[in-house]
Amino acid sequence: MRALTLLAAFAAATGLFWATMLTAPPTSEARAVAGIDVRDLTIQAKLDEGAAYDAF
Repeated sequence: MRALTLLAAFAAATGLFWATMLTAPPTSEARAVAGIDVRDLTIQAKLDEGAAYDAF
C-alpha cells in the first residue's frame, strides 16, 4: 500500500511538473556580454611598424 501511495505521489508530481513546463515555461534572462575588441586594443598599443607581431 505504501509503494502505491509513493507511486501515485510521484506520478502526480511528474504530471504537474510537465503541465507547468508546457503551459508556462520559464524564460531565460541571460544576455550576451560585450566582448573585447582585440583590433582596437592592438591599434591603440602603438606597436613598432613591421614587427613580427604586427597583424594590421
